[in-house]
Amino acid sequence: MSRLRHVWFVILCLYSWIGWGNLVSAQQPILLHPQGREAIYSPDWSQGVRNLGPSIARLKPGEHRRPFPEEEVDVVSENLEFWVPTIRIDKTVWDGTLEFGGNGTTGNTKTSRVFASVELERDTRLGELEIDLDYVRSKANNVVNKHHTLFDVGHQWLKDGNSLSWFAELGLEYDEFRPFDLRLTANGGIQKLFVDNDTTQLSWKFGAGISQEIGAPEDSIVPEAVFGLILEKQLTSRQCLEADVDYFPDWSNFTEFRIEAEASWRIVLDEQHGWSLKLAALDRYDSTPGDNKPNDFTYSLVLLWEI
Repeated sequence: MSRLRHVWFVILCLYSWIGWGNLVSAQQPILLHPQGREAIYSPDWSQGVRNLGPSIARLKPGEHRRPFPEEEVDVVSENLEFWVPTIRIDKTVWDGTLEFGGNGTTGNTKTSRVFASVELERDTRLGELEIDLDYVRSKANNVVNKHHTLFDVGHQWLKDGNSLSWFAELGLEYDEFRPFDLRLTANGGIQKLFVDNDTTQLSWKFGAGISQEIGAPEDSIVPEAVFGLILEKQLTSRQCLEADVDYFPDWSNFTEFRIEAEASWRIVLDEQHGWSLKLAALDRYDSTPGDNKPNDFTYSLVLLWEI
């Protein structure tokens, strides 16, 4: 099994574990009709195994089509004349953004780059759930020179009127140019909001966790501390800054550590339809990179759509 297959296998396991009650299973996706008022349901796979013909027949146009709920949005790139798995997101429950960008050249040099990101969050009975997926792949003269996928799930336990909260996070990191197949991280701790006004929110967090680099020469579980700083700054009614820095030292040796720093500047273009321009940068530092460089720096300028 390839390294990338490991990533998607683990993500699918997490998908089932989280139990997204408001996301429809991949076996029951909906494709929007071009008119936006009809929906096409995918085959019922359990029934399709027993009787493929009647199952696929459900895709035919007819009165059996149901209207697509107005409060939901369908996330799909295109229907390539066959069944395409899609995701239904209930906008009354979930907030978030979708980002996609790409560029390339051809001629004396041939390059291409694709960047995609999904950020979702929703309120729970005890706090807030956040999900983040980032994907980057670039090539130069048909040679891949950057390829990584980052997946993070976190929950924050909040209380009204209390600036102190608890958090728990789970992360997966795949990078074709890192000396491991997959990095798993899990941590938790406390978070304190110490600046909170109309334009600025600043908080710190402290905790502990573990990480493991599967497929690395040294793949033992490493206990880590967690130190973090989070900033959100509203510059104007249409501009905001966000920054997040996390420091993960090895509990047994603080000279071995990881740092993840992310910052973004967002400019609203069309508030009514949720379109914004986003300039973002992500730096991942590892003090034990093996034969690789310790820093991986990624920057992007993308069009963002707010759900």
